Amino acid sequence: MIVTPALSAYLDFLRFVAAFAVLLGHMDQDGVSMAWMPLSRYSHEAVVVFFVLSGFIIYYSTTSRASTWQQYAVARLSRIYSVALPAVLFSAGVALWLQQLPTFDPQDFSNYRHPDVWDGISSLLFLNQSWLNSASLTMNDPYWSLCYEVWYYVVFGAFFFASGRKRWLFAGVAALVAGPAILVLFPVWLMGAWLAASGRHQTKWSGVRPWLAFFLPVLVIVLIDVTELDELVQSTLYQTVPGFWRLVSSQRFVTDYLIGLALCLHIAAFSSLPAAVQSWFAQRQALWAALAGFSFTLYLFHRPMTQVIGAWWPQASGQILVPTVWASAILLVCWGISWGTEKQLPRWRRVFARLLERSA
Repeated sequence: MIVTPALSAYLDFLRFVAAFAVLLGHMDQDGVSMAWMPLSRYSHEAVVVFFVLSGFIIYYSTTSRASTWQQYAVARLSRIYSVALPAVLFSAGVALWLQQLPTFDPQDFSNYRHPDVWDGISSLLFLNQSWLNSASLTMNDPYWSLCYEVWYYVVFGAFFFASGRKRWLFAGVAALVAGPAILVLFPVWLMGAWLAASGRHQTKWSGVRPWLAFFLPVLVIVLIDVTELDELVQSTLYQTVPGFWRLVSSQRFVTDYLIGLALCLHIAAFSSLPAAVQSWFAQRQALWAALAGFSFTLYLFHRPMTQVIGAWWPQASGQILVPTVWASAILLVCWGISWGTEKQLPRWRRVFARLLERSA
């Protein structure tokens, strides 16, 4: 697929909107009412957006820029650990700080668990939800999706850069380590990769077709939510398939596949929309890039904040001003943190490049 400046801007726009939806959803879950913003209902669907965008961007950037596995590894490791390592330390630090407070009650925090060494190691090795590993990052349940993505990077990288029998061996070993819960959502990631690989000369749609292809997927996602089809399918499989609970965060995989396909159609249709629409996004490319530029930090740092705010300053349904101020404050704080995480990406690249050179 041809990535024009307009499409690049739109992908950045989607990335930030997805991260913002997760923030709003978790604020609502943690006691700061955000139900008045419809986007707060789609925090799970936002993760599917991340997977599709990840597959698209990783495939596109790998085929256009990374010529060796070392370049691929440096790009992925620096991108991941520049935010993941500080996020693990931040989450554990918040939990340890809360323990010291005389009024601390762990039941006030939905994601709290006593920090231990294995949880930290497992999180930094992205083994959470791998097979029967019950490790979880305290105060930060959203971290699970990063563990999924990292193993998608590993399996894809092994298959892409190895050849012959080695590609199947390396990819198979990586898949075996990842385990079924992680792998069951791999097709969603591959949908994004397939979309990026779907030809450099795509046919432009005309008339009303691009608008239908653009908005129909949105309608599908809304209908799945309104009808609670995802919960119905999940509940049915949970009750009828032995051991279904072992899929943990992947238990909505049936409807997640539908959402993934819908998103692919939505993104593919963008390039056929009228020039005025594409121009509007292209002219604001710097804005969308700036917002997307701290979305990874927003995703991995917001949950400890929303839990503390919800526990100490809960906001009942119907209030708008105070929750909006809290949401704005979290955005601002995460943007500030991003200067020490995502904005330091060049330094992380140099570190991992030197490490790989020494190990070669």
